[in-house]
Amino acid sequence: MLAEAEALTGVVWRDDCPVEVGRRVAALLPHMTNKAWAVYAAADEHRGVSNDGSPVEVAAVDALKGEGTPAERLDVLAAVMYSYVGLSLTDEETTEDGWHNGMPPRYDMHFVEMVNDFLLAARVEWYFNEGHFTPRGNSVLYAEVVKPASVLLDADPKFSAASAGFQAAITRLSENKPDVAITDAASSVQEFFRALGVQGNSISNQLDNAQRAGVITAYDRHLLKPFVDWTNSDRSERGNAHHHREGDASKGDAWLAVHVAAALMVRLSNEEPRDILRAREKRQADALAAEKAEEAARQVQAQAAQVQSDVWRTPTYNDEVPF
Repeated sequence: MLAEAEALTGVVWRDDCPVEVGRRVAALLPHMTNKAWAVYAAADEHRGVSNDGSPVEVAAVDALKGEGTPAERLDVLAAVMYSYVGLSLTDEETTEDGWHNGMPPRYDMHFVEMVNDFLLAARVEWYFNEGHFTPRGNSVLYAEVVKPASVLLDADPKFSAASAGFQAAITRLSENKPDVAITDAASSVQEFFRALGVQGNSISNQLDNAQRAGVITAYDRHLLKPFVDWTNSDRSERGNAHHHREGDASKGDAWLAVHVAAALMVRLSNEEPRDILRAREKRQADALAAEKAEEAARQVQAQAAQVQSDVWRTPTYNDEVPF
């Protein structure tokens, strides 16, 4: 499961579309429109045009269900999303629907939101927004706050509890549970403080104790206090840690809570977001280089062992004839 994997590796954002997302989209599509076939046909037409007019080798529906590579599946999903939104605006042709003839086309636009939830749940770095399939990195808040925070928490085992809370907040957002996401975001900040050795019954209390302990300066406290007060307020009024009416918390509220929590933790780390990302890239490059070096060493040892084996097996003769 994703939660178990992230407990070991942290949040890993991916630049492709895993097969489970494709299959969920393929299963959802017929429930959101009565012209799924038209969406797939338009998607394949788009793909053919972008492929210099050549026919596609794998149909969009088959690609979503598992054929092809994850990178190719991301392109297919983008074409399906473009086609769905485009047809919702232009399609006026009636269709047969079971016992009924001449049914008007139906395109439920909740489809876009649900597909974006699937992508977020799988930690895909792309989402559909305002008619475009967009990398999350184009969002300043994502690039400068959310991703660096997830990488920061992943880098140090002492932040494992804070990392789990932050991951849970993102997961709850993808499950359309904004109230739970707000509480998880606030909890991740509290766990981050605890990892720094700062105790307290609330984030605000921990912030005061952090200044007393010299973890932050008075300037830091004045800078962070409004954000902490907002986080506590939003958690109390909208999060599930307290009684609230269902629907009080929106996704916008939850995303703001996640952004504020992420910004607090990155600021408290005293590291620049770009430095955090570069450090992870260096760790990954070093690990890959070490792996390649180990593989090369194993090959050299294997070749040396083979040569030694061949020497022992090769018969030798001397110049002296015994008769």
